[in-house]
Amino acid sequence: MSRRRDTGRPQRHREEPISEQPPLWRYGLAAVVVAGVLGIGVFFGFSDFFGRPDAASAAAMPVRMSMAGFGPQVITGKVGEALEVELWTTDAAVHLQGGVHTLISDELGIYVELPAESRRTVTLQMPATPGEYDIYCDTCCGGKESPTMHGTLLVEA
Repeated sequence: MSRRRDTGRPQRHREEPISEQPPLWRYGLAAVVVAGVLGIGVFFGFSDFFGRPDAASAAAMPVRMSMAGFGPQVITGKVGEALEVELWTTDAAVHLQGGVHTLISDELGIYVELPAESRRTVTLQMPATPGEYDIYCDTCCGGKESPTMHGTLLVEA
């Protein structure tokens, strides 16, 4: 029942029927939210693949240097070979001492620096003696003392 007084005059305002469906803008807002959540999920789910080496460097062995260590953990080469290795990282400078990762082998006299969020192809000269040689990064997550920051250079005959 209406609370308006009946004045006998025609009413100027019609009462609108109440719609049971939400306005269309709500559907649009819901679609934007769902797309945003899915986009963020895809980014974090596949962020490990962003920044991967491209096909142009196929001749070089890709080696990722991260706060979790080397990937792969074992780099294999032949005795006396000049092995091309593409070092790459997506780690930010704030996480690295001096803003770089390092690849070091005390036994082989190797010392290579890789700036944060970059890639670089280097040539490693394999020794004349086959064996397993320790490599490590000394500028991240505990450095040489951290077991995760070590890898192996495997030199085969």
